[in-house]
Amino acid sequence: MPKILYLVNIEPPETRIAALRDGRLFDFDIDRGGRLLGDIYKGQVENVLPGMDAAFVNIGLPHNALIYAGDVTVGQTEGVQKSVLPIQKLLTPGQNLIVQIARPPVGSKGARVTTRISLSGRYVAVVDHSDTIGVSRRIEDEEERARLRRIADKLRPLDHGLIIRTEAEKVSEAELTRDVDALCEQMHVLRERALRVQAPTLLYRELGVLGRLARDRLNNEVEAVLIDSREEFEAFRDLVVATAPQFAQRVEHYDESLPLFHKYRLEDDIEQAAQHVVPLPHGGSLIIDETEALTAIDVNTAKFVGKNRLAETVLKTNLEAVGEAARQIRLRDLGGVIVIDFIDTGRTRDHVQVMDALEAALKLDRTRTRIVQLSPSGLVEMTRRREGQSLRQLLHRPCPYCSGDGIVKSDLSVSIDARREVRAIARRSPGTAVKVTLHPETASAFLGPDDDFIQSLEKSAGVKVFLQVDFNLHLEATRIETGKAEDFEISSGDMVPGGTVNLLPYTPFYPDEAPQFTVLQGVLVRLNKALETHIKQGRKPAAPSVLEIIEVGRWFVSARVVAYGEPAAA
Repeated sequence: MPKILYLVNIEPPETRIAALRDGRLFDFDIDRGGRLLGDIYKGQVENVLPGMDAAFVNIGLPHNALIYAGDVTVGQTEGVQKSVLPIQKLLTPGQNLIVQIARPPVGSKGARVTTRISLSGRYVAVVDHSDTIGVSRRIEDEEERARLRRIADKLRPLDHGLIIRTEAEKVSEAELTRDVDALCEQMHVLRERALRVQAPTLLYRELGVLGRLARDRLNNEVEAVLIDSREEFEAFRDLVVATAPQFAQRVEHYDESLPLFHKYRLEDDIEQAAQHVVPLPHGGSLIIDETEALTAIDVNTAKFVGKNRLAETVLKTNLEAVGEAARQIRLRDLGGVIVIDFIDTGRTRDHVQVMDALEAALKLDRTRTRIVQLSPSGLVEMTRRREGQSLRQLLHRPCPYCSGDGIVKSDLSVSIDARREVRAIARRSPGTAVKVTLHPETASAFLGPDDDFIQSLEKSAGVKVFLQVDFNLHLEATRIETGKAEDFEISSGDMVPGGTVNLLPYTPFYPDEAPQFTVLQGVLVRLNKALETHIKQGRKPAAPSVLEIIEVGRWFVSARVVAYGEPAAA
């Protein structure tokens, strides 16, 4: 197994931790505070919902937390399955409750909580009011599992469950005893505090990302931990000395002039982990679409055409996709239901090979992932328990233009809606003049080919239309004003028939695929056909630099291109 190198970049309020295997980004964590998972609160039941067999609990967060009957341990009858009793027999409004966050808030959904309180140490986790004994599944040696279970049977405190963590492998009974004793004392202090405070109150905050690194990930596979902040390095080293002193020498301070993540060329990988399309080594690609509860990963051959048969090309693409999909799932911290649409070859042995590779790749994930099923067409459904916000949710916000949809209306759709609105105004107020202001990208669609649409609109609606443009308008926005025609005449400034105008070096042209217009002084300027011919002949990026004004109309200014390239000096 390759050694792991951890790189820690501190830029308050953000902490980033990158794990590298063989020099390549393998895992990534980012923390800006407010993780919440594992935090323990004293809350108060707000309302009970028998129809959902659940209740809402006020724990002091913006949205009330949700607790299901199966997650309530208080009020249960001895020997009765917890899920049997309905929620109204377990909880009542106004009742105080100690709960732990099992799933942090996501979007508009509040946190999901449980009364099964647990505290984790380096080697064990203690579960309050439980008789559970468990050993991590990642410990595969049966003799070691049996040894740890015998120790757990001996150490389990009264009324507490005990879970042996992966890090406990080969650890002595004395070390496990110290961990159990410390956690039991911590649990006692937490319960005592809960008796003294009023709800809602935070009773216990789970360790931050650096604390979890020290507690959960330092092992013999770790080559080194490099931290680029002197203050955080010293605090982290002190924590490691206290919890895992055998690894203290592997913690180092990085103080070179080149930023830590730049030295290891990680910024591009992190940026890629938020993109819609992820390229594969030989030209294939993954298309990743993330929603609140489900993520779809589509595998495409894209530019990869292979050298032999189609089936071999597809198999190679699928196998490349397995490794990259597992990596992207880790880097993005995807959760909930994940569906991977592999390319179907129709060959059973290929499906088996792809699934074996996927299962092996998922075993490297720290977060529990379970493959639910594989459809005959190669569609894999799996679930992954995310511990917080995904990378995309953390780094981005919904687009203010499309409200997170990822799409906006087409220019043609916006122009049709605008013409409908003009027609409705004309019916209500016959004879009025209408000024329509649009984004420049939409204006040409409003006019139509050879101005057909706007001419038809004026003729059939019996209205005089004036057109202006505004770069600051939303692409989907339309501003419509009514009044007298003389109020809306185009003000063309120094653009007068027969005069010339210099353009800026990077003046935009519309529409992009067949440019006919530019914008000057807030007015749409139609260019003669010479520009379209010029660009079709492959002379781009050369662009018009000087225009001669031909006519100033109600919809646009007409102009003729008289020079290309950089504009003449003013």
